[in-house]
Amino acid sequence: MPHPIDLTPLLGTYRREGVIVTVSRDDDGAPHMRYEFVDDMADLSPPLEMTLEPVTETVFTASGAGPSFSEDYMPVVFSTLTNGTQVCYVGMRATLKVA
Repeated sequence: MPHPIDLTPLLGTYRREGVIVTVSRDDDGAPHMRYEFVDDMADLSPPLEMTLEPVTETVFTASGAGPSFSEDYMPVVFSTLTNGTQVCYVGMRATLKVA
């Protein structure tokens, strides 16, 4: 059985133009991601709620959003830029941590 992932450093809000990504724990404590379109993209889709399944400490797969996001799994990768900014890559698009 894989060792438990410390989700704490990854929790928070990430934002790029048109998108807010919120990484949290669901009611059972499992990793969860909300992908919300905002600003000029607000009417594109209702928020997408996804389960995050750990692959490594910083690599996850997101599932549960259905065909509006990805039929099966979407890669979600967390990283820190050289200037210290935390980033969440969803489908390989970078979203900076803002809170």
